[in-house]
Amino acid sequence: MPPSGLRSALDREADKQAWVDWLFSRVAARYDTGNDLLSLGWHTRWKRRLVKIAAPRRGERTLDLATGTGDVAFMLAPLVAPAEVVAADINADMLEVARRKQPSGTTNVRWMLADALDLPFPDGSFDLVTCGYAGRGFPDVPTVLREIHRVLAPGGRFVNLDFARPPHRLWDRIYRTWLAMIGAVLGTLLHGHPKTYLYIPASMSRYPGQRWLDARMRDAGFETRLVETAGCLMAYNVGTKTP
Repeated sequence: MPPSGLRSALDREADKQAWVDWLFSRVAARYDTGNDLLSLGWHTRWKRRLVKIAAPRRGERTLDLATGTGDVAFMLAPLVAPAEVVAADINADMLEVARRKQPSGTTNVRWMLADALDLPFPDGSFDLVTCGYAGRGFPDVPTVLREIHRVLAPGGRFVNLDFARPPHRLWDRIYRTWLAMIGAVLGTLLHGHPKTYLYIPASMSRYPGQRWLDARMRDAGFETRLVETAGCLMAYNVGTKTP
């Protein structure tokens, strides 16, 4: 059974992490199938655009934070080779799924169990950090951003992809209502529990949005820019650590 009180848990750091841990352990085995159905296949295109915006270069030390089942890490790996991509996540079940799906020709991905609130890397360890669809799940976003800023070398880049908050209130409500409805159906069919995907719209209702994240990134010391998709369904927050 999931932890109780989803909506109230989203306001408390320790309880929020418990929900995230339960959710991703439960959905790990069919996580990719759920993403394909929930996004009608578009999640792969949005991840490819994340990599394009990140503009990885050969030899760059790269961290894919909250890597999940490794899609972004696998896209990055051939572009930064022979340097490695460190694919880090707090959930061991998700990392195990990622390891099993690793393409046979991909040899420069290193898997690591790690907490984004306390990254186990020295200052200036990476030239590039990416994060896809995980920011809403972090219990303390400002702390995570400070950690990302710390482990980046001067001039390093951070690119975050997540659901956006559309500026039009009616469209925002329709968007979240649709996610809740389809999420309940898919959660039941794929994972045997309707609440598995209700976390997405519930967390979005608490998430202040991409413009708020842009401001928090500036607070953490980044120079920032914001890229939004048509319809403001997804947003890319881009930050550069000044030399």
